[in-house]
Amino acid sequence: MKISFSIYICLAFLLFNNTSCKKFTTNEIKSDINLNTFGKTPTEALLLLGQAYNNLRDNDITGSTYYVHFTTDYTVPATGTTFANSAIARMNYDASTGTALSIWNAHYTAIARTNLIIERAETFGKASELSVADSTTWARINGEARFLRAFYYFNLVRLYRNVPLIDKFFRELSEIQSVSNMPAGQMKEQESKLYNFIIEDLNQATQLLPENPERGRAGKFTALAYLGKVYLTQGTIIKHRDLSGDGVQHYQNAIAAFQQVIASGKYGLKTYYPDNFIRDKQYTGANEFLFTVEFEALDGGSGRFGENSGFINNAGTNTEIGTLAGANGAFLTNDFGVSAFDFNSPGDIVRRFWTIEDGDFRSFETNGIAGLQNTASDCPGGANCEIYLRTREPYQYTRPYWFEAVNNANSFRYRPATADVVTGPGVNNRWFSIIWGDGNATNTPSRLFVKYRRTPLTQPNYTTNIYDADIPVLRYAEVLLMYAEAGNELSGPDVVPTGGSITPVAAVNIVRNRARNFVYYPNLTVNSKIIENSTYTRTYSDIYRRVPTSNVVYSLTPAANNPVLTTTQAADTMAKYFYQICAFRGIREVPAAPTIRNFKEFPATANYVPDFANGLTQQQFRDELLDERWRELAGEQNCRWYDLTRYGRLISRVMQAKTDINPLTNRNLSTTQFGTSVLTNPLPKFEYLPIPQQEIDINKNLKQNEGY
Repeated sequence: MKISFSIYICLAFLLFNNTSCKKFTTNEIKSDINLNTFGKTPTEALLLLGQAYNNLRDNDITGSTYYVHFTTDYTVPATGTTFANSAIARMNYDASTGTALSIWNAHYTAIARTNLIIERAETFGKASELSVADSTTWARINGEARFLRAFYYFNLVRLYRNVPLIDKFFRELSEIQSVSNMPAGQMKEQESKLYNFIIEDLNQATQLLPENPERGRAGKFTALAYLGKVYLTQGTIIKHRDLSGDGVQHYQNAIAAFQQVIASGKYGLKTYYPDNFIRDKQYTGANEFLFTVEFEALDGGSGRFGENSGFINNAGTNTEIGTLAGANGAFLTNDFGVSAFDFNSPGDIVRRFWTIEDGDFRSFETNGIAGLQNTASDCPGGANCEIYLRTREPYQYTRPYWFEAVNNANSFRYRPATADVVTGPGVNNRWFSIIWGDGNATNTPSRLFVKYRRTPLTQPNYTTNIYDADIPVLRYAEVLLMYAEAGNELSGPDVVPTGGSITPVAAVNIVRNRARNFVYYPNLTVNSKIIENSTYTRTYSDIYRRVPTSNVVYSLTPAANNPVLTTTQAADTMAKYFYQICAFRGIREVPAAPTIRNFKEFPATANYVPDFANGLTQQQFRDELLDERWRELAGEQNCRWYDLTRYGRLISRVMQAKTDINPLTNRNLSTTQFGTSVLTNPLPKFEYLPIPQQEIDINKNLKQNEGY
């Protein structure tokens, strides 16, 4: 007889090693320690707890699985073998899909650990002879284990809905084989049962956990924030997905939980958005993190973004400039994922380019080779090289960032075609429309997701390895956005909800005000190098001299019948785009001690990232807020997929993205690979995952989800 739910315990291995067992079903439980005695002391229980936290590092729990496989209306995994082989990415999967099984296995392995810890805490942590110190430690252990169990089940119920509830540590095969869920027609009953269980665990955790946890650990306000998130999710499901009620009680409970976090005064927004993702900045300044997955700087292994998952590094091998070298499987944004920034939130430069940027600084060897030569050995000391920003961005807001080689026939923008130049609004406002050949209407949308990158570029120990900082799981910015969402559902955007302290629109505008902060360079001139601390010496004067004009060859020096580029043209460009150039440079360099200013301070950018206005209807605010969550949280813990599925809008929004004309690119996506490969069979079942068939084959008490 086999065991389901990945309960091949290998317990000594799981407890004392950082790598989980790879085989999840077997015909016996193996253990090199006594399950009946280990974990009786706080010291032993803390060891168990440390390994329960270690499960968070699994790619299938907080890692890159969700970016490689989970398509939404704004995102699509990369082309190539990953896209071709990922049934979930194509939204055409069934119960045999391997990813559904691996996610299931990872979570139930983690839950088994938490169940054992809670059992120990309930048994040995309440003994009458305990010292005060031991009693306090046991309470924290119990609270952290309950929070982690709730966290894992919250993932499972949002992904599968109808998962079985296991709340004890199994020692016998008969116990495991008795596990069951609900029949397909009763999925909602099982879902509701799971949410109630999660809420109970979180409520207990709030009573047991300290207010000031250590880095990477759950505290009282972590549990409160997740409690609010669970209530908000339930309210949304009831009111919008299932249309079975108004969700008022759940929204009120959510406000009560979020307000406690807000009123604690322990959390705030970092001044500069990218600091949430830069190792040296994560734990300086305001404390924005309610929960992170902790890593040391040199840690590798499962769960690290970038490891064989297509995440992006901002330096290429052997280059002194830095590229955004991609790999198959990268998370990509489509046209609508970008226009949510560039069109719906104009001037949202810092969040936009920190999150989404398919571009890289490239050197171009100009000794007659008509191909891209991009390594330091190709351009020793920077000689015979041009440098520019290669990008796929056909949007106005990227215009000041296109650093282009122009004085050699091998240079990419030596003689642009008429179709490459767009004029307007106004006869003097021109920019290049097609960069690096991405103007083809049938090209797959391919704006790369780069939020998790190693920075700064010039750090002494810089490598092209995987992301080196802690992984944010829940930030205070999301608490404010969730508060705003719950408040809007209760009484609209302009009214302080009962039990709250600010209006929903005010909460959102706190987040948007931070988005306006950028790195300011008061001494930046046309003579500044575009990349400091590099052998490359090109300045803004070199690269901003040309005005985009079709079929005209420009020169850096006088030549027959060719216009000469002038410093005056560069100065005009520098003046016109000065604040945007500062913002973009700051994202690339990430100075150690930057000067941070706000776009609102300057007349030229005063309207960038405009506040949400008063007077929006409840529906208007709801729709805008979903996009604001994307702008702030894109790529963090599968947020867009979870947002759309709790509203029951995943399929309809993907179909809309395929057929609607995008306001920036003036195309729909029906003829792209996104359009031809995603959601070809739009069934309701693709709003959730199937119960893995392998588990049903092993345990006949398990029932398959509806539609599978």
